[in-house]
Amino acid sequence: MSLRIVYGRAGSGKTRFVQEEIAEELKRSRDGDPIFFIVPDQMSFSTEYRLSSAYGMNGMIRAQAVTFKRLAWRVLQEVGGISRKEVDAFGYRMLIRSLLEEHKEEFQLFRRAAGKRGFTDQIEQLVKEFARYCVDCGELSTIRTSLQTAGAPRTLLDKAADLELILAEIESRLGKVFVDSEGHLALLAEKIRHSELVKSADIYIDGFVSFTAREYEIIVELMKYAKNVTIALPMDNSSDGKDEQALFHQSANTAQRLTDFARKESVDVDHPIHMEMQRRFTNPELAHLERHFDDYPQPVSESRGHIRLVEASNRRAEVHSMARSIRRQAQEGMRYNEIAVLYRQPEVYDELINTILPQYDIPYFISQKKTMLHHPLIEFSRSVLEAVLSNYSYEPVFRAVKTDLFFPEASVLKWRERSDLLENFVIANGIFGDRWFDEKRWLFKKYRGLEMHTGIQTDEERAAQVELHAVRDLIRDPLSRLKENFSSCRTGRDFAEALFLFIEEQDVYSKLQTLKDREEREHRLLAAAEHEQAWNQWVAVLDQFVLMFGDQEIGLPAAAKILDEGFETLEFSRIPPSLDQVTVSKMDLARLMDIKSVFVIGANDSILPKRVEQEGLLTDTDREWFAKIGFELAPTSKSRLMDETYMAYRTFTSASDSLTVSYPIADEEGKALLPSLYIQKLQDMFGIALTPAAIDPAELKDSAPLDYISHPRATLSYLTSQLRGGKLTPEWRAVLAYYREDPLWSSVVSRILEPIKPNTADTLREEIAEPLYGTTLASSVSRVETYFSCPFAQYVSYGLRLEERSQYKLAAPAMGDLFHAAIKWISDEVARLGVSWSSLSQKQCNELAKAAIDQLSPYFVNHILMSSHRYRYIQHKLEAIIRQTAFMLGKHAKVTGFKPVAMDVSFGLKESIPPLEVPLHKGRLMNIRGRIDRIDSTEIHDKPYIRIVDYKSSKQGLELGDVYHGLSLQTFTYLDVALDNSERILGTPAEPAGVYISTCTTRC
Repeated sequence: MSLRIVYGRAGSGKTRFVQEEIAEELKRSRDGDPIFFIVPDQMSFSTEYRLSSAYGMNGMIRAQAVTFKRLAWRVLQEVGGISRKEVDAFGYRMLIRSLLEEHKEEFQLFRRAAGKRGFTDQIEQLVKEFARYCVDCGELSTIRTSLQTAGAPRTLLDKAADLELILAEIESRLGKVFVDSEGHLALLAEKIRHSELVKSADIYIDGFVSFTAREYEIIVELMKYAKNVTIALPMDNSSDGKDEQALFHQSANTAQRLTDFARKESVDVDHPIHMEMQRRFTNPELAHLERHFDDYPQPVSESRGHIRLVEASNRRAEVHSMARSIRRQAQEGMRYNEIAVLYRQPEVYDELINTILPQYDIPYFISQKKTMLHHPLIEFSRSVLEAVLSNYSYEPVFRAVKTDLFFPEASVLKWRERSDLLENFVIANGIFGDRWFDEKRWLFKKYRGLEMHTGIQTDEERAAQVELHAVRDLIRDPLSRLKENFSSCRTGRDFAEALFLFIEEQDVYSKLQTLKDREEREHRLLAAAEHEQAWNQWVAVLDQFVLMFGDQEIGLPAAAKILDEGFETLEFSRIPPSLDQVTVSKMDLARLMDIKSVFVIGANDSILPKRVEQEGLLTDTDREWFAKIGFELAPTSKSRLMDETYMAYRTFTSASDSLTVSYPIADEEGKALLPSLYIQKLQDMFGIALTPAAIDPAELKDSAPLDYISHPRATLSYLTSQLRGGKLTPEWRAVLAYYREDPLWSSVVSRILEPIKPNTADTLREEIAEPLYGTTLASSVSRVETYFSCPFAQYVSYGLRLEERSQYKLAAPAMGDLFHAAIKWISDEVARLGVSWSSLSQKQCNELAKAAIDQLSPYFVNHILMSSHRYRYIQHKLEAIIRQTAFMLGKHAKVTGFKPVAMDVSFGLKESIPPLEVPLHKGRLMNIRGRIDRIDSTEIHDKPYIRIVDYKSSKQGLELGDVYHGLSLQTFTYLDVALDNSERILGTPAEPAGVYISTCTTRC
């Protein structure tokens, strides 16, 4: 039983010393007593690989690279305790979500926050922190009493009471049967004394700067019962533990605490081994940086190019610059696996890295977990649950549809097209809830206005209806069965079984295997691995749900909310797909070994050092109260901020040969970004000049062309910008010659070098226009107005026949259609009754308006006025407008003497009035069709006059300038047609009296 501490600065060979000692012991005796090498999670793979392949080793049996949790499994397998059922991360999250919902009303401080999204995660983090620092329910009760005695604020006492309630419920639910992810460590601390495996083992610990209270507890037990414990720590001397500002304060403090624990438990403390010689760095620059990183004042050293500082115009330019440098280093003989990229903003840089590095053919691996929320299986499960809960509302149903998991594997593309048809129909007809099962609503007929309404379907509409019903049944029937199965569920197990049977019925696993096979054929190995992971994790969520709530009575809303919480926690675990690739990692988590070149990107102010803003549920003040009464928790934000210096030190000293630090001066929106304070620090230490980087080298006055000439795919864009600039330098002429001679790129460059045409629109060639429009154009006045307003809009609408998706809502054009149809119906009814407009009373107008609306509303925009109370109210308002419009038209007839002689007069081919013919070039003809709302006539001095009345649903004026420019031709064109055909209408030629625009509003 002994403790030995190996310490030294970065690069001094601590890890190598430990690994060489283990390797020597393995060479001496390959099957002797066990050796456990405890490292952080992110180091376990690389450490085990190195131990088994380096130092002359070709494998190992005695030694194992383990984490604390893996060691717990080994010990508990030996002495008992591993049989407890584990509640993993998503099971634990679901348990907390359930407890928050159940006890919401009992909370004193968390009552309002308990149901909010994200609060479960905050509680989970805090409960796990309590577990790591040995705070259970009984301990928290003692803490709360101590806080009350010490005069802590009321909010902290209420917070402690709520947390005590949550901890008590968690411990009650877990009992002696279950164990959470942190519970194995507590069991390990208890069981080490009974383990013969540990008693005969040598323990090595590396990769840590500090430990949690639970880890200290385990290490103390290891010191007491293992043969030897060796711990490697990064520090220079033990006196740093007394200085909070010291670079190695945290690790020196850790060493002191370990020594104190050992002496307290009567464990022998060997003389510490100080690794003083620098072994990592191959040049004096990096050695100088490591040695004097935290010295003030800092001694200056000459720069020899091993440390570079890059100032980029934006993040994209920064990543391009990094990729060119990586490619240059690879061409000089460096392996990709000897290069690492460290950053702190994966949400910003991951997308750029995934886009840019493939352009340079650089293999890379992003050591970052990715959420599973957007995987088809997880999205499908969440969406069908929400669809059933929301009674088949549009969004969840079609989120599920767009995962393609409803469709048969053999014909996914065909069913996608059908689902687009279904989606358009559902949106246009307002299908939701029981309307999915109302067959009357599933008649496929395109709405073309009230005037064109007919109950007869075209052949095209009947064929579309067959496809519509097929895809509807494919989606509706399984959801209906799922809802029916859920209605008979009582316990958590019932709900899990119903959901699993639904997924099995849809043959989802087979479809995921098909996706996996396709990804593998296309060599997307990471994407292929995700499908198997998603299925296994999805099944694990159901297993955990049954484990925690299997026999508990629960309703569908609660079950869906708990399952959704579990699905949200799922993440893909990634394993490097090859041996030679650039490692991309967050600098907080990176544990790099044998790296020659490091690129630190995004070195901006508030990123390095990082601004610590989020304190969590327990604020720094709360943590200080805990410390005041003698209970240790995780460090405060102030302590974490002080650790940022060590984080930067570890990052900048990770490479042995080369360090490149870059930062952008602007974000994607062009907002200025400030450089990190470490940029100026490195400049002062080495006198390094900033290297500029831009998207376009032409932006830089003194740019070296060779810096931007790298991979042909990426260099092409730079060449294009140089060509736009005019004269090429010799370097760029050589690049252009390469592209012209290369068989792959020559055709691409020839297209780029084609003369740039002026930005003017070409006229359509005759062979294109004629199939689109025909030899004789059948047009309308509104189409001509559209052409004069925007020829492209006319081409898209009438040539390509594109139109916006119909929606189930009351739009202005539809209301105008209703007003026209209602006034026409009233006019026909007035004619049928044999009365004149001028004789209509207010009561008659009211009756006619009501009858018109009652007659038209069943056919208007897919029954929209009858669909809800809101639209019933709108129908009442529309009826009032029509009522008032009819009364004002009657009153107008009394005053002016004009009488309606024709209503809704259509002109065009196959109409009673022929179209207006407009001659075009090359003897072609355009036939104008249209419909005149009303034609009135009167006689003045025995001479007939006619006028046009045009109904508008919104207030519009008539500008003669618009008429002149062809933007407002309708009323005068209609008047022209009426005059040309006045003999058909009146039996005698007539003179023009004018046009009258009648606005249908409540103020008509």
